[in-house]
Amino acid sequence: MSSVYPKCDNKRCPVCYPTWKEYEEAARRKAEEDKEDCIRCWRNLQKQAEKIASASDPVARNRAINAAYAQLWWDDRRFQWAGLAAFAPKQVGCGLLNSAELIQKSNRQRDAYQRWDRSASALEHMSPYGSPRMPMQDQGMGEGATKVYQMLATGNTALFLEIWSLHKFYEAFGLERFKKCYPLRKTIAGEVNWPLRGKIEFGREWPEVKAAFSAIDSGNISEGVRLMAYHEQINILQTAIYGDPMFVTLMRANHFAWALNIPTGAAREVQLTLSNECTVTGKSVSFSKDPRANLADPGQRMDFVRRAADRFDELLRHPLQKYDVENSLYLLAHPR
Repeated sequence: MSSVYPKCDNKRCPVCYPTWKEYEEAARRKAEEDKEDCIRCWRNLQKQAEKIASASDPVARNRAINAAYAQLWWDDRRFQWAGLAAFAPKQVGCGLLNSAELIQKSNRQRDAYQRWDRSASALEHMSPYGSPRMPMQDQGMGEGATKVYQMLATGNTALFLEIWSLHKFYEAFGLERFKKCYPLRKTIAGEVNWPLRGKIEFGREWPEVKAAFSAIDSGNISEGVRLMAYHEQINILQTAIYGDPMFVTLMRANHFAWALNIPTGAAREVQLTLSNECTVTGKSVSFSKDPRANLADPGQRMDFVRRAADRFDELLRHPLQKYDVENSLYLLAHPR
């Protein structure tokens, strides 16, 4: 009979589809359960990310972030951005240590002066040479270093909390599931620790992220790196730290002093070293030697990142040097 009178196109026809209500209810329940499963996975992964980045000391937190990025690469070599990113927070860690030294120097001078000020006699206070030295240059560098320390720590932490769980979700469930669940990540925004609250919406659906994992899934690793780097630098860090005028001024002053060899005692080259150490000859990619260069400019910074990504890929393909890079990533993934 069905061949003579085929079922009608109306899926809610009680004659052709007598169980349509039960079918629709089952489909609705399945869709709701699927949605809740997406949200639950995002919540669990985000809590894992927060645990990794939970250390109160920015240097210790940075070390844990290095390890997590490096481990992503070890678990899946397609995550080449994560391998490169493991070296970037390591370089941030070098910057944090340098800033911490300047802060400590400034604080030691100020503490010594305050102790003297409380105990010195009136006559000693009148003497222009009686107090401990507290050079304005060192105090100024200490204040600047404090700002750099705070901004580097904030940017490093926020980027990790944004990106690590994206990789872990894709790694666990694949591209199609990722695309389906990605729009639901924002539903947990009120539950998570998000340093950029008020600046960048947590869980925002970025087109570069979906395109990056699509490229990775198709085997186009270099395009995946390019798109993820764009998300990192432009979508997140441009607002997180490079939109801060004081931070930008301090970074430009540092680069200007380094490029012109001005003996400040504090200027450091902006570079990315593809090693577990802070500086290694032959494995460092420099930002620029032009004293007018501006790291806060998106175009200049993306050019720097692209050169670093190309150098990283080149080293990974080298028959001998790839073992040095792999060893560095292993040491970053397993800190002592």
